[in-house]
Amino acid sequence: MRKIIFMITSLILMAAIAEAALTLSVSWTLSADTIMPGSQTILTLTFTNAGTSEITNVFVEQIAGPSLSLLSDATQELGAIASASSQQTSIIVKANEDAKTINSFVLVNVEYYSGTTKYSKSISVPVQIKRYPILQIENVAYDKTPEAGQDIVLSFDIMNVGDGAAKYLKISLNQSSVFSVETSGGETVIQTLDSMGSQNVKFPIIIDPDASVGINNIPVILSYQDEARISNYSQTVNIGMTITGSADFVASFEPGDNFYYGTVGEAEITISNKGSGPAEFVTVKAISDHGSKDFYVGSLDVDDSETIDLSQNLAGVSEDYPIILEISYRDKFQNSYFETMVVQAVPNRAPADYTMLLVLLVLGAVVFWYYRKKKKK
Repeated sequence: MRKIIFMITSLILMAAIAEAALTLSVSWTLSADTIMPGSQTILTLTFTNAGTSEITNVFVEQIAGPSLSLLSDATQELGAIASASSQQTSIIVKANEDAKTINSFVLVNVEYYSGTTKYSKSISVPVQIKRYPILQIENVAYDKTPEAGQDIVLSFDIMNVGDGAAKYLKISLNQSSVFSVETSGGETVIQTLDSMGSQNVKFPIIIDPDASVGINNIPVILSYQDEARISNYSQTVNIGMTITGSADFVASFEPGDNFYYGTVGEAEITISNKGSGPAEFVTVKAISDHGSKDFYVGSLDVDDSETIDLSQNLAGVSEDYPIILEISYRDKFQNSYFETMVVQAVPNRAPADYTMLLVLLVLGAVVFWYYRKKKKK
């Protein structure tokens, strides 16, 4: 019994020593880990004899996994590999033209010999085939011209110009101080957008009443997966939104200093912007039969006003009369405008001169006193 146990133990030890003396390691590299349908990658295999005994021959067989094919010989005989030596072989791997996104592989089966003793091992080399979705935003439109405080509907098309479908596509509007979204929290989801597919999406938005006139950006966030739902993608596309507004002038008259019939005085004219957009480089030409003048006002924001003082010679004036205002300005986009307004000037009658009256009263009192005194004598 002891002899049998000893013999078995000896055989196991001898086999372990033989295996340690004959060790073949296999490593690999790919020229590209991920390939598109119809493209290729080169698989390089390195076989190293890490043992102390010579490997007398090596046979290699490669088997292409799903959606792959081999453009090189599928089997090779490498011959002998001395201890601490290496040999290499390469094969060309191609993805099928009609392949979809998939994690495939190349199976490598290796048989090697020491004399007549055969050994074998297998490795699986992962190769990823990927069709990429590429998303674009096209045909941006608004149902009406955007203005501050307005409710409008933003619509655009999502176009997939890639060769792979986009899965679980989430479209989100990144809200800002310029606008807010009425419903759905600013998000919508498209389950699948195929290659060369397009889908229209709409978002009702509210433009902030205090939003400035000019060009603003609406950031659109696109989050999606590839067709195999292996990889996640995210991108931000900025949509331009031009907020417009127009100036609307209101003019009013007030009598200024010494604005009386028969005198030279000033007409105070206040020009207010009651519109939805600012006016820039505002100039006013005030014209009347009693004096005209050009004024440079500058900028008038919404709800701003400016008062100009127009000198008027009212000699010979006995009734109300018109003052014509010729206003020229530019908007935020440097478009030029011109308009004419009319205000009615209303002079006042000059108040009584109480100083002269007082002098006359004093003079009259003196005359009266002098007359009475003379009469008493």
